[in-house]
Amino acid sequence: MTTINEQSRMWQGEGGPVEWTRAWDHTRELINTRANRFSDSDTDRSQEDGISALATAIYIAAREQRVEPAAVARQAVDDLIHRRPGETDLDIVRRWEAHLENLGHDIDDKTDPVSARWQRLRYEHDPDERNWDDSLARHGYGLTVIQYVLGAHVALAF
Repeated sequence: MTTINEQSRMWQGEGGPVEWTRAWDHTRELINTRANRFSDSDTDRSQEDGISALATAIYIAAREQRVEPAAVARQAVDDLIHRRPGETDLDIVRRWEAHLENLGHDIDDKTDPVSARWQRLRYEHDPDERNWDDSLARHGYGLTVIQYVLGAHVALAF
């Protein structure tokens, strides 16, 4: 059985900017507090996408603000994920892609661990598809599952 920490290291991928590693380290610290209950067994796609989106949001904010990932405020993460007036989920996806491209990432590069993770987060799960793959009938972009991690039932105060 692998632990959530071991799984998150797989989701992180190898290499990438030092801030990417530190963002994942900080995310692991946040999800491993006693107040948070992430199951080590049966890690589902929602948990993977939510935790990955949190690490990516912390990475984006840290790089743009030129601060250590541990210094990223919750508000910076909220600002990345919340819809602005008139925005759709696709607009949020495009906004995150613009942030990543501005940070020097080619979002289609499978060899860049940041871009490789982004490719999973930008995938749109369609509940009307009959070939659901491993999406477990979820719908929407993987990125939006960050709400699962940031929701009231998970005590992520940072």
